[in-house]
Amino acid sequence: MRTGPRSQRHVLTAFLAALALLSLPGCTAAPEEDWYAIANGADTDLGDIEVRSLLLVAFEKNETGRLLGTLFNSSDGPVEVTFSDEDDSVTIRVEGQSDFGLDTNPHFFSSVSEIPGSRVPVTISVGPESTKLDTPVVGGNLAAYRPYLPTSTPSA
Repeated sequence: MRTGPRSQRHVLTAFLAALALLSLPGCTAAPEEDWYAIANGADTDLGDIEVRSLLLVAFEKNETGRLLGTLFNSSDGPVEVTFSDEDDSVTIRVEGQSDFGLDTNPHFFSSVSEIPGSRVPVTISVGPESTKLDTPVVGGNLAAYRPYLPTSTPSA
């Protein structure tokens, strides 16, 4: 049996090759569905409208809920987007080639059917197209959302 420098080099080369093969699976990219999840809200695309990070902010169940998120309109003309739950409907006009932030343009549902920490179905309609989106409900326990908590039942 040889134990000279040449034999040790073969063992070392085999060891390094095995180590390189074991490290390859760690070099893969994240799945594409994880690339866009950068916020707590729900996302969807409907026609020329992209809805990003949609959520509802409410103190508790059956209280006023504020819509929060961003709408992007990729068309040249204005588009009306309607959000509705089991008892409310809100329509928002988004100008062509622009975005509409619900953080600076408050819109409300008069009541939210679930407690913070749950999800409620919100139907989003753009023209004849519509989709139902399971939308998170958040409350005042998260400091980032406290400024958006409804203080009274406003008219939208």
